[in-house]
Amino acid sequence: MEGTPSSCYGVQPPRYGNLITILSIDGGGIRGLIPGVILGYLESQLQEIDGPEARLADYFDVIAGTSTGGLITAMLAAPNEKNRPLFAAKDIKNFYFGNCPKIFPQRSGLFAKMMTTIKVMFGPKYNGKYLHKLVRNILGETRLHQTLTNVVIPTFDIKLLQPIIFSSYLVPVTPILDAKLSDICISTSAAPTFFPSYNFKNKDSKGNEREFNLVDGGIAASNPTLVAIGDVTMQVTKKNPDFFPIKPMDYGRFLVISLGCGSSKSVHKYNARTSAKWGVMGWLYNNSSTPLVDAYNSASADMVDFHNCVVFEALHSQDNYLRIDDDTLSGTVTSVDVSTKKNMDSLVKVAEKLLKKPVSRVNLESGQFEPIPNGGTNAEALQRFAKRLSDEKRLRESFPNCK
Repeated sequence: MEGTPSSCYGVQPPRYGNLITILSIDGGGIRGLIPGVILGYLESQLQEIDGPEARLADYFDVIAGTSTGGLITAMLAAPNEKNRPLFAAKDIKNFYFGNCPKIFPQRSGLFAKMMTTIKVMFGPKYNGKYLHKLVRNILGETRLHQTLTNVVIPTFDIKLLQPIIFSSYLVPVTPILDAKLSDICISTSAAPTFFPSYNFKNKDSKGNEREFNLVDGGIAASNPTLVAIGDVTMQVTKKNPDFFPIKPMDYGRFLVISLGCGSSKSVHKYNARTSAKWGVMGWLYNNSSTPLVDAYNSASADMVDFHNCVVFEALHSQDNYLRIDDDTLSGTVTSVDVSTKKNMDSLVKVAEKLLKKPVSRVNLESGQFEPIPNGGTNAEALQRFAKRLSDEKRLRESFPNCK
């Protein structure tokens, strides 16, 4: 219940330490391979410090994810039969390689491509049946309150025209949100034009029932970092005893890693001259892409990053915020659904190169990422964050009541 401190099993609550740790994963379809590879690297660094059994869920107070990031969140935080995470981060890559060709079945040939173009004019590109069955098989009957650490997964209710945030923190006060993780993941992945909207009903322990009519969480928050920070801030404001007493804007006590799925902003594949001629179909489907979806995803993600960069820097806490993303993608890797082995191999290479690139922050005037002086590479930054995460975990576990 709200106000009841967590037990000393699993992630020890922040009140035993110095920091509030947050991991956030953007939406991006098949491009989820990029944060997947990066998460594998981060977990390997934690394992070098704390041993091979270390898992990301052991270190983060909150893991947030939208769309494909929501699925990764569930993979990292849902328990197996031994009450450990279902997936190690290194296994995310193989999961994508093994399942994405069936989630996003490809059609070759001119006629097949023409039929696909016609199909998306009148319905979703994919029926989602394989994705739904896969998610249900993996997550089973596991519900939101059963995750090994707190999770935040945004969706959007197309009937109510408002965001629905499935958050572990909200379950005690709004138990109707304690839905099956499978329903939540299918909902947050229901990207308009790609997958059908998703409807399900949920009952709470008192028998109250609610119907949800949900689509992709990217409509509300393609980058869910700010949603996660807001959830934590609300708990601090409500004096949840899991948290130490801090001022709501004390970002110096937050440690945030935010991972993007890459974008093609610097390639300029659209412009006003061409888009001025588009009608409804032009905005929804143009040269095998969906400009409207690309626009709202990029806008949502960038606005959150703009805000975080400004606030963390203004409060002299920029070293506590790490955003890793790549805005230089071009060609097939910019797609959310090209699931050929060639393209997935290319996405893995993008992630591996991204680890070697310098830590960058968005320039608020140009909108482009620019290297931070003396920031090192993204891999080096993740090594530093792994050390801080490990130190924080050890500090919490040294508390007398957690031995």
